[in-house]
Amino acid sequence: MSQAFAPSERWNALRERGLHVDFPCFLAPMVGLSHTALRQTVSAYVPQGRTNLLFTEMLSSRRLPTERIGDRPETAFVDHETLVPQLLANEERFIEASLHKLERMRPAAIDINMGCPVSQALKHNWGVALMGDPAYAEQVVRLTVKHSPWPVSVKLRTGLSDDPEYLVDFARMLEAAGAAWLTIHPRIAAQGRRGTPRWEYIARVRDAVRVPVVGNGDVQTAADALTLLRETGCDGVMIGRASVARPWIHWQIAEALGLPPPAGRDGDVAPADGFAEGAEYARALGNFIDVCERTFTTDDAIKRLKFFVHWGGRWLDFGHELWRRMTNVRGLDEARIVTSDFFAVPQRMSARTTLAS
Repeated sequence: MSQAFAPSERWNALRERGLHVDFPCFLAPMVGLSHTALRQTVSAYVPQGRTNLLFTEMLSSRRLPTERIGDRPETAFVDHETLVPQLLANEERFIEASLHKLERMRPAAIDINMGCPVSQALKHNWGVALMGDPAYAEQVVRLTVKHSPWPVSVKLRTGLSDDPEYLVDFARMLEAAGAAWLTIHPRIAAQGRRGTPRWEYIARVRDAVRVPVVGNGDVQTAADALTLLRETGCDGVMIGRASVARPWIHWQIAEALGLPPPAGRDGDVAPADGFAEGAEYARALGNFIDVCERTFTTDDAIKRLKFFVHWGGRWLDFGHELWRRMTNVRGLDEARIVTSDFFAVPQRMSARTTLAS
């Protein structure tokens, strides 16, 4: 992949609807993490002149109609974000009302959650529960497409059981219902983040449909993303918790694909070894704190900062110590002091960590 990356032809059909996909790496929707502070932190590492689709955290269609966009950290945004709000939804009246509210965010697209495996989602026939009822899932997609002025994607898992033929049939149904693209996390609902994702299932879906297919699941390094693109032929890679740990993974991937560096990084090389990544984590953490200060109340900022370190710090050799210190901070200036003191000693970042919990 030494030549400069060009997006797959499958994305071209969406240009007429205003969606121009020119970078194959997307930030995943993650509860408590994919808010604007993380999205802005990740955006600082996207190659200059390219667009990264930034998914919001999961938004309830039952709650959106009764609130004002931007009042909660989950719906806060800034104008330059290329947003894909993710909806947890299954009823037309709530879908229509939610889409009306989301107009203020000027979305690039809308994503339907058919992958969340938590018990509350299953109980209400949301998330991955919809994969157990194809007719109902089809109706949800058709209704969302009916009311949405933006392209509608679906993020899904393998299903409730490990049946790749069912997954392929389900994906074809979603395409026929109007889904503009699909994101596949090839684990069953009961696995959560445990076990090895079956990346080969992504390839099977990609071969079975005509819309773009994005791969997701255990992408922790740039090498993982490149392998996923190469081995499955998928049209993009969605990166979750690794974007929290090393938001510069998007820069590393861009560099491998022959794309330009992020703005302000001309001539720089993406951090590659463990200690260079540790130093970059300190810079990214400082930027994250600054964005939180501009965006959230102090209480909301501290809550999100602690969750950011809880996940991202797992890749640091002594991340548990950074997490311990950060749990005791009461203000952002104190968080800056903790960051400065901790990284006064060079820190090493590991390539991989355990994501099951």
